[in-house]
Amino acid sequence: MIQNITKNWNIFRILRLALGLFLMTEAIRTGVWFMTIFAAAMIIMPLLNIGCCAGGNCAVPDRKSFGPDTDEVQFEEVKSK
Repeated sequence: MIQNITKNWNIFRILRLALGLFLMTEAIRTGVWFMTIFAAAMIIMPLLNIGCCAGGNCAVPDRKSFGPDTDEVQFEEVKSK
């Protein structure tokens, strides 16, 4: 778990952490305690590197197999006059 906090930092992860810290300070300053729950989630997600695309789950896998399940394309020769 400590490795998740210290490795793979990029600009988007830093921006999410900064947004979470900003939301937390604004929630405490204005007294909107419901927003602190949302801000805490926004701080925890970049710290632990979790989220929708953190593990590469949003990537579309490459189709590299050309087995029997691939459709063969049949071409028809067209003759011009």
